[in-house]
Amino acid sequence: MSDTKEEMFVWEPDEIVKPEFKLYYDDNGSIVCYSCENIEGNYIVIDAQTYAEGRHDVKIVDGKIVKNFSNAVVVRLVRDVQGTLCSVEDMSIIVDKDDDIEKQYWKLKVYELG
Repeated sequence: MSDTKEEMFVWEPDEIVKPEFKLYYDDNGSIVCYSCENIEGNYIVIDAQTYAEGRHDVKIVDGKIVKNFSNAVVVRLVRDVQGTLCSVEDMSIIVDKDDDIEKQYWKLKVYELG
């Protein structure tokens, strides 16, 4: 050891912040999306299990999740003028508005049968 005082650095990890799971819905109570981000619109805070399930066959009534009691619910992706911007060649590739490829918006639509 030398006579000079050695500096010691103590590394402290950043505080772990638990994510806030949110379920966004429209004015009719239909599901818009599940997200941990802050998006403009109506939402309720949900638990991790509900977030992981990602069900679109539910509605929001008075700030609570209500399961649809119709005979069948069909969920499908449809082309739209807003929603998630994807590549025309492969809708699984999400793109930016600035990307220099052909793009198409897709939106999740829920059909209640019966």
